[in-house]
Amino acid sequence: MNDFFDVSQIVSTAITVVVIAIVAWLLSRFASRLINAAVVRRMERLVDMSDADRSNRAATVGGTLSRVARVAIWSVAAVTAMGEFGVNVAPIITGLGIGGLALAFAAQNIIRDYLHGFLIVTEDWYRVGEVARVAGTTGMVTAINLRTTVLRDGDGALHQIPNGQIAMASNMTREFARINFNVEVGYGEDLDRVIAVINDDECEQMKADPAWNELLINTPSAVRVDNLGASGIEIKVMGDTKPMSRVGAMGELKKRLKKRFDTEGIEIPWPHTVVYFGNAAPKDGSAA
Repeated sequence: MNDFFDVSQIVSTAITVVVIAIVAWLLSRFASRLINAAVVRRMERLVDMSDADRSNRAATVGGTLSRVARVAIWSVAAVTAMGEFGVNVAPIITGLGIGGLALAFAAQNIIRDYLHGFLIVTEDWYRVGEVARVAGTTGMVTAINLRTTVLRDGDGALHQIPNGQIAMASNMTREFARINFNVEVGYGEDLDRVIAVINDDECEQMKADPAWNELLINTPSAVRVDNLGASGIEIKVMGDTKPMSRVGAMGELKKRLKKRFDTEGIEIPWPHTVVYFGNAAPKDGSAA
């Protein structure tokens, strides 16, 4: 009985396992701090980023690499602990290798997600806190890991997108954003006067407004006649803003232009439809 239950051996094994767990815990914390510190130092060399951008980038990369390190450390600790309990770990390691190979064939999509996620993080496609269009969905990036990208769209819905499905991503807030819309006026309007009202009056005044001056990188302007439409002439208005300020700035400029057009009597056309009842319309085009 005493030979089967060797108390000293059990105590020794328990102490060893506890030590392994403590060492694994310390190593995982040390690895996380080391990785985060290294990432922060690497980010400090990127002079083309703002402090907020560097912080978001460091959080994204550091968090992802730290999770990988923790999984590796605790996996080694678990196998080592099983060896202390007398388990022959050689077949386990061999089985893990064979099982991993079989799993690789069975879970190619998951492996692709992880590999593509690693490329997304290392190549800096987008960061936590930025707005991006990913796999056809537009929203704020709330989380990135090697498996998925998480977006929160304008309606508040949370989207979990497997990284393996992301063939292309469009970052909407990297470095700057752009006001880009068309203003339509009637064919009877003097285009030089309309463009002067847009540029010299409203766009210049908005840039001079302290509430918008810091958010506008340059002064928006009417850059060209963009289209001769069915109902009116479309004028392209463009300008650069700080990231995350595009929607608000564009809405404010449209509001200012609408009010000014009303004051100046500049027509914003809309489609007209003439309906005839009874007989066909006269050939000369006069009202029936």
